[in-house]
Formats: sequence, C-alpha cells, structure tokens
Amino acid sequence: MAVAKMKFAIDDGSTNVKISWIEGGQMRSIISPNSFRKDWKSAALLSDKKVYNYQVGTTKYTFDATSDKALATTHVAYQYDDLNLLSVHHALLQTGVTPCPVSIMVTLPITEYYNADDCQKNEVNIARKRANLMREISLNKGELFEIVDVEVLPESLPAVLTTLMDSGVNEYTKSLVIDCGGTTLDMGVIVGEFEDVSAVYGNAEIGVSMVTDAARKALAAADSDASYLVANELIKRRHDREFVEQVINDLTKVDWVLSRIDDKIAELGAAVAHEAKIFARNPNRIYLVGGGAHLVAPAIESAYPSLGEKITVVPEPQSALAREICCYHAADQAQAS
Repeated sequence: MAVAKMKFAIDDGSTNVKISWIEGGQMRSIISPNSFRKDWKSAALLSDKKVYNYQVGTTKYTFDATSDKALATTHVAYQYDDLNLLSVHHALLQTGVTPCPVSIMVTLPITEYYNADDCQKNEVNIARKRANLMREISLNKGELFEIVDVEVLPESLPAVLTTLMDSGVNEYTKSLVIDCGGTTLDMGVIVGEFEDVSAVYGNAEIGVSMVTDAARKALAAADSDASYLVANELIKRRHDREFVEQVINDLTKVDWVLSRIDDKIAELGAAVAHEAKIFARNPNRIYLVGGGAHLVAPAIESAYPSLGEKITVVPEPQSALAREICCYHAADQAQAS
C-alpha cells in the first residue's frame, strides 16, 4: 500500500464538505458544496472550466451546481453511500494540492458515532464509513487522490476547542455546544476546558435541510426549479434583493418565496431551542457551530435570555470543525516529534 504524503481534516457534511490541512507551515481551508447528478456532462465550452465526471462501480456521476436533478444528500444514509465518496474526492480536488496518496480524518454525526443506549462508539457505523471511503472511484480524463487511511471522529464538540480554551472558563463551567448542520442536530455539554464531556445528544430529524426543502418547493412554485446548492445559496443571500431576483423567475412571487424561507427558519430555530432546553436547561455558556448556526442563533438567545453575551456563534461556524481537527492533529504531531 502507498504511504500517505499528506493528511487532511474533513468535515464531510451533507450540504458542504469542509477541508483543512497544513501546507508550508500554514493552515489552509476550503468549503466544497455537494451537488451531483447521475450521468456525465459534455466537455465545457470554456477552456478554463473543468468538468468533473466520475464513475463508482458501473454508475456515472457528474458535479452539477445548478441542476434540479441533483441527488439528495440530506439524509443520514449519505454518510455511507456513493455521494459521500464523491463529495470527499471532489472536495480534495478543490484544494489545489497535486493528487497523491493521503490520509484523511472524517466525521460522523453524534447519532451515528455513538450507540444510543450506552454512549459507546458504534464500531459498526465507524467501520462502514471507513470502508465506504476506501472504495474505488475514477475521474474521467483526470487523476484522483489515493485515500490510504481513514480515521473517523465524532462531529460537533471539537469545533469549539480553541474558542473554549480562550474564553476563561473554570473547571466547573458547563458549556452547551449546539451544532446545527444540514441533516442533523448534535449537542454536547463540556465541563471546563474539555476536562469532561458530561452528555451528548443527537437528532437526525432536525437540520438546515428543513429550510432547504421548503426553499426548493417555493422556488418550484415560482417557476424556478433549483438544485440544493442554489436553494442553500438563496437562503444565505435572502437579504440581497438583486441576487434573489436573479434566482426567482416569477417576480410576483419573490416576497412569497422569501416569507416561506423566513417561516421555515423560524420553525427550525424553535425546534432547535426546544431540543436544547430539554437537553440542557441551564448551561453556563452556549456555543453555536455548523452551517445553521446563524439561522438558529436568535431562537437560542430568546430561549436562554439570562445568558446574554455568553451565547456565542463561533467564528466561521460552518468550517470550524475541520479547522479544529486539523489544529489538534498538528499539535499532537508536534508533541510526538
């Protein structure tokens, strides 16, 4: 087997893959959106535009940012299927690193990583994830990275490591971490500066996909069928009227589409706040991470009014987990050497 030349920290979420790695002594990070459909694209008209046509087994796939036929990734089964394999390899190609043998650290939602009954590692799911990413895949007219080793880590909690260390907490402080991702809601209570993790909780039914699905349905009703990627971009840029009117064809329904999105964001926030209050009624601090962090922050602030500024959305919450895993691994390597 080839020896890995580089190591990448990868938060391979259902909506976007976030990658961080050390190159030239500096940490680098990218976010690669997931939008794949079956069959291949023809060659691009412009010479500077690359077409990504993949094959897994006998099935052909292509990366297509705008197709309304893009395959759904907003389900837990994504963690073990072709689309996960595609998304990781596609994201690696976006790093600009020359393809080579690599070792990767990837993530699983808390609900998949731990057994519900005893909070121990679910070795079956971890093995499934590793095996899925070690499978054969090819890129038409191109070279892929060779994944030679896969380490699987739990989502959420490591994303706040640096933030927590810099916050001046004492050994009795209980910090609630809320990770609202594309498909799942993960939560955990950390004691002190990671002295202990006192509880974890996950819900595979709550995530930003609630808003994405509503946005796609509203767009379809406004004669504007869109991919998951475009729908998510509309959610992020919903206050940019110029962008909104470029995406929505029926301009008479612009305000209606936006109101549907706002209603679903409020519903998501209420659902996350409800779950959080049941899980951790009175934490000392709250840290919000994940792609939905900014969407649910107002609801969390309302649910925990006494905490005020002790409720924090971590910097760049969507890519925080990959960055922290990368930093932690780099520090471990430095100590080992």
